[in-house]
Amino acid sequence: MPSRFRFHGYAIGAAGRIHKPFSELIEVQAAAALPQIGGYGSARSAGFKYREILQFELAHTEVTGAVCNCDCDGKPPSHSTRITSTVEGLNILGMVTADRVVATLSSTYTEASDGEPSVRLIGTRFENLRIAGIPVDLDLGTDVFDRYDTHRTLAEAYKTDGSVRTFVDQLTLKHRAKEAPAHILRWFNPAEDGGELPASRGITAVSLVRGLSPRQAGLECWGHVIHLSGFGTIRLAEIEISKATRNVNMIQVDLDCPYKGQIMLCSIADGGDDY
Repeated sequence: MPSRFRFHGYAIGAAGRIHKPFSELIEVQAAAALPQIGGYGSARSAGFKYREILQFELAHTEVTGAVCNCDCDGKPPSHSTRITSTVEGLNILGMVTADRVVATLSSTYTEASDGEPSVRLIGTRFENLRIAGIPVDLDLGTDVFDRYDTHRTLAEAYKTDGSVRTFVDQLTLKHRAKEAPAHILRWFNPAEDGGELPASRGITAVSLVRGLSPRQAGLECWGHVIHLSGFGTIRLAEIEISKATRNVNMIQVDLDCPYKGQIMLCSIADGGDDY
């Protein structure tokens, strides 16, 4: 029986929930989803402002999935997707600002993929990110994840290549787990000692942030996790990698007192499988 392919993809510009000093939802902004049969979708949200907590000039998303017949080199047809989410002119309580945040995933699935699409992150980035007014320089390890663009190749490289193992273990924040306070440690995914790629229920959860460098002192940084007293905890560029999909969340904020709540920006997923 011939197999059938199921496209998978979605993109969200922004969403959230505030618990205190009031209980309100921040309605999902610029959401687009890809049907299993493929196709195209897009969404925009311009001039958004939620109280004085969250505002941005523009959020736009795009999802595309199609069968590509590449006959020129005798290649078999492939199923290709491209998912993007962009937020411009971001401001969260005056403490997290950015000119632009971009999340991008592109996947390719062929008859030789054996259940795992190739998924790449090229183009994913932060532009002029500032935390508490302090410019933050970020080094994202998208090049490594694009080199090992399936869960299988990443797992094999982790077992056989010491540099890849060191890279992944660094992203799990394993080396800082013993010194982290409880309010920071809850966001770590420390790897167990062993030869296998860290995973829970088949999902490897790390961050793309290979390096984070504030240009001046004042920020409490733990890898991709930043804590600001009186504001909350910020997590940057988290990624979940499984055999069929990759999910990326570029900014996640857990607000602390006097506000309580969660805010997420530039959240996307890509992939697909046959059956």
